[in-house]
Amino acid sequence: MTRMAQWTLVGICVMVAGVAKAQSTPGSTIPSVPPELERKFKQADIAQRGGLNKIEATSAGFAVEGSFETIDTDKDKVITLYEIGGYLAEKARVWNNADSNGDGVVSRSEADRSPSLAQIFTSADRDGDGVVRKEEHEAFSQTSLYQNVDLPYVVPNIINKKF
Repeated sequence: MTRMAQWTLVGICVMVAGVAKAQSTPGSTIPSVPPELERKFKQADIAQRGGLNKIEATSAGFAVEGSFETIDTDKDKVITLYEIGGYLAEKARVWNNADSNGDGVVSRSEADRSPSLAQIFTSADRDGDGVVRKEEHEAFSQTSLYQNVDLPYVVPNIINKKF
């Protein structure tokens, strides 16, 4: 092989590696997130820097119930839409793996083989029919990620017995 052919081969390898790295870089493509979730995220990102720190995320309703550290995969103390998409994709992967017979639902016995799914099974089974459908699991995963903070918090007036 001539020296010119070797350098051409090296150049092609560098270009291919650069393209591959650009495609896998967080932020280059955002894993699928529901449009409503993306809209709420962008509203919470007031500085428009593409991420929310723990205080911003918590006050906007994201990363509830201690999930901030789980979502923040690169441990930079900021969650991005890319990381949220990855979090939701991981939840979907867990559900797909639990559906061992491929019937489109996860029964209690299937969920018991997955510790994270077994833990949330009853809460995710919104209609109480004893199985968790993909839609129920997706809705539960999104709800556990984001809670609507636009709704007023109502405190009953116990002194005057007005609710």
